[in-house]
Amino acid sequence: MKTLLSDWCAFCEDKVVFDKSHFLGLLKAHNSNEELRQIFGYFPFAEDLVDRAARVISSGRMEDYIYLLPAFDGNESELIQLGGEWLEEQEKISGALGESDIFDICCSTQVLFVSEYDLECSLQEDIPHYWLFEAVGDAIRISRISDSKQIYALFEALYGLAADYYLAWYIGRPLFTFEINLEPYFRFWRSGGKCALTERSFLVSN
Repeated sequence: MKTLLSDWCAFCEDKVVFDKSHFLGLLKAHNSNEELRQIFGYFPFAEDLVDRAARVISSGRMEDYIYLLPAFDGNESELIQLGGEWLEEQEKISGALGESDIFDICCSTQVLFVSEYDLECSLQEDIPHYWLFEAVGDAIRISRISDSKQIYALFEALYGLAADYYLAWYIGRPLFTFEINLEPYFRFWRSGGKCALTERSFLVSN
């Protein structure tokens, strides 16, 4: 029986050609340990990739949702603490990237817990949250260990798991050389955290 996994194996073995978007649902449909080993077995650091993907998948719930969602909802104090740890890492990232404006914002801002509605309103604006995201995405793309179509398709599949690029980059960390520690983001996400870096504050919600 033809499955996304069989398509993936044929694609990685250069037997067929697919657009990378074909594999958006790969990890949602095939996420047992055995299937993860098949998916990542075509790449260096396969065991590390399997372990990272398994950590994310075991920290979420799929059920009838379109994407993987965190299995737990952290309380306000927990999310402020975990959000603060992620903010500190964003400060380091913006410094490493030479993004001085974002670095200054990260250094001076405070973490505020807000309603989901207020967070979503902030995310509709042009805020430093997106400026940093674009800079990180560029740094990761140019530092991938390969420009192969399989690498591009894999990152698309990793994004498709939870519709979250930072989480995709956390899983795929062994496959690029840009120095970034996404463990704080994973812990924040795992506790149900959502965030937005504005010019005045770092907003967190669940």
